[in-house]
Amino acid sequence: MKKTILQILAVSILWFGILCLCIRVGGEGLTLYFEQPPEASGMEVHFDPENIVRLSDRRELPDEQEIQLSFSAVQQGETDVSIVWEGLDEDSLYEKEITMTIRSLPMGILTDSITWNFTGWEYLVLCLTFYFLSLALILFLASRREQKRVFFSYRAIRFLGLAIFFFALSLFRAEYLLAFLRGENAGTVWMLLLGIISSAQTFVRWTSYLLAAFAVLVAVSNVVLMRHEGFRPANMLGILVAAGIVGGAMIGIALSNSRLTFPMRNVMSNVYAGLFVYFECLLSATVIRALEAGKHEPAYDKDYIIILGCRIRPDGTLYPLIRGRVDRAIEFAEAQAAATGKVAVLVPSGGQGNDEPMSEAEAMAGYMRSRGVAEERILMEKRSRTTKENLDFSRSLITGTEKGQRTAFSTSSYHVCRGGILAEEMGWNIDGMGSRTKWYFWPNAFLREFIGLLAESWVQQLAAVVIIATLSGLLTVIM
Repeated sequence: MKKTILQILAVSILWFGILCLCIRVGGEGLTLYFEQPPEASGMEVHFDPENIVRLSDRRELPDEQEIQLSFSAVQQGETDVSIVWEGLDEDSLYEKEITMTIRSLPMGILTDSITWNFTGWEYLVLCLTFYFLSLALILFLASRREQKRVFFSYRAIRFLGLAIFFFALSLFRAEYLLAFLRGENAGTVWMLLLGIISSAQTFVRWTSYLLAAFAVLVAVSNVVLMRHEGFRPANMLGILVAAGIVGGAMIGIALSNSRLTFPMRNVMSNVYAGLFVYFECLLSATVIRALEAGKHEPAYDKDYIIILGCRIRPDGTLYPLIRGRVDRAIEFAEAQAAATGKVAVLVPSGGQGNDEPMSEAEAMAGYMRSRGVAEERILMEKRSRTTKENLDFSRSLITGTEKGQRTAFSTSSYHVCRGGILAEEMGWNIDGMGSRTKWYFWPNAFLREFIGLLAESWVQQLAAVVIIATLSGLLTVIM
């Protein structure tokens, strides 16, 4: 964490220094663009006082119907600049006179009071774009470092979510960047900052179709899940979240079209969008990491492989879901033995439910024997009722043996991330592997991990909500 913070500080200082250098070396006065009224016959520029700033260049841009005015510094100070259009009628839609203040700062830097532009401000676009990209890269690498240290980690998900956000923020500056690189009018600093403030609403619009598709997917998957696995409150999680996504979108639309006064409506819309985007990025990161965890392949150095239990049939045989977990563990153990000669002990873990004729561990052990697994390679854990107990009680068995403790667990692919994070919370950095499972299990798994992420770091999440809401609101008011 400290390394990441130091990198962010270093990159911030670096890009600020690059911006200052670009302004000092590449900035040539202050160039402003003004829309030219069609009926105007001419234009005059007046300075009060004079000899602070001078008009160094004036160009008409007929294609854009604009006038380009370039100013340069004479000496430090402040002057009022009046731009007077000639030939305008009294009932013209255009103002006959535009007045602004231009300040001449040290090193010949000029800034104006209307557009907030300053000498060489176009380089701000370039530096901001690459600054956001740098932050995205730092956070992505931090996520990978955390993943390398502890493969299953909520911190890695948080870093990845922030990396996604800053990458998207850099994309929002693409239009300004392209205009800058082509030497075109890139707008104003005011427009650039306004674009950054409203980028959360832009992000929501960009991803609205993906969110809608995700909401439909989780709702449909829950219906299919309940048809196959029966009705349970946990199997309705996707439907509830889908309703929340739709409700959240409706709240956003209602805020945008509410009868609140403009400043208040704008503040509330930006605050709401900022919070919506933050959690949207965390959800995206959770989905990415869960998919990645499901495809993870452990190294061939394991002494033990814990098999996480789940329901068995009333006759004591295995449902396809739990059988897949056992098959995955057996296949991995056989592949490891063939590749390295190292024989792993299999630890079927699971107690006896009220509707089960035996413990899940005994049912899995019986199936393993039918697959040809030797008795001495089976170590049963028959007390656990939850995933956390699967891991905790199995660890107690393993630590009571004389062998090493290089351990992995086998479960359904959608459950790998959850199992690994539970182990990490117990202070146990173990590996995991997943068996193929039906598609309708995945959406609920994504949502469980997302809710688990929020619950595990609720203090940080609350702090993030306060910071985002405060910054979004203050910046909207200032603009």
